[in-house]
Amino acid sequence: MINEKDKIILEVSSLKKHYPIRKKSFSKTKQHVKSVDGVSFTIKENKILGLVGESGCGKSTIGKTILGLTPPTGGKVVYRDDVIFDVENNIKLSSNEMTKLRSEIQIIFQDPYASLDPRKSVGQIVAEGMKKHKIVPKNEIEQKTKEMLELCGMDATSMFRYPHEFSGGQRQRIGIARALAMNPSFIVCDEPTAALDVSIQSQILNLMLDLKEQFGLTYLFISHNFSVVKSFCDEIVVMYLGQIVEQGDAKEVYHNPKHPYTKALISSVPIQHPGEVKERITLEGSIPSAVDVPNGCRFHTRCSYKMERCERENPKWKLLDNGSGAACHLYD
Repeated sequence: MINEKDKIILEVSSLKKHYPIRKKSFSKTKQHVKSVDGVSFTIKENKILGLVGESGCGKSTIGKTILGLTPPTGGKVVYRDDVIFDVENNIKLSSNEMTKLRSEIQIIFQDPYASLDPRKSVGQIVAEGMKKHKIVPKNEIEQKTKEMLELCGMDATSMFRYPHEFSGGQRQRIGIARALAMNPSFIVCDEPTAALDVSIQSQILNLMLDLKEQFGLTYLFISHNFSVVKSFCDEIVVMYLGQIVEQGDAKEVYHNPKHPYTKALISSVPIQHPGEVKERITLEGSIPSAVDVPNGCRFHTRCSYKMERCERENPKWKLLDNGSGAACHLYD
């Protein structure tokens, strides 16, 4: 019998998203940007899974593909008992079915300045989804809008004002209120604090934790900031060049990293106090192009532990003694 605490709410299997690019003159080969290339993971109910990696590794693409905002190239995504899509078996939810599901699956966007319609008042922005999905009766929409704004730390009178009248942190609170108004169970958080000042980031993260406990939410938290992810998330998935290189319990991955890339990322986290001593790992070169990915292990071009086999063999996924998993030839 499945423990209720370990119930899986989202399952992603072999997810791929390749973007075709314009051919060079007289070239017969069709090239693709392999933004996401065979990613698999699960998220347990009422948990927070952190997706971390350098810019351009495919993190945000995964979130948008799960939500159906970007069509997938391959793979399968299952939310509870609903197969959102299964490319290989030609299965996909209809537009009507996906629309119904959107009330349960919401997103908080990275840029609070671009994600709010400047022509609409805050009240209209928060109430829009409730009207479309008929979350509450029409005569209760205004009251529900006020409740959502107050719950997210905004004054109820702010519903009559417009987005340009607010700071970045306040706009992100409005974005959270808009998502929360739909009574969701699962929220994709696409770097929700990246565009905010450091002093505001902790306020938004604490708000999200409070809302998670109050409403039993599940988060997919996408970020490039390892220090935020290790404190905020229950589990961490580390991505490099469209693939997962390590996954495990957040504290275990942070304090006992296994993959060389994870070690390098953690070494870049600023020290917490003057007495802390940390070895800085500097990676050679830059991240390769997602159009022409290296043979074998994708990280071998920047890895100080590389062996001859790393250049020709793609490492297999291995479960390690600390309960984490990693894709690295060091653990064969």
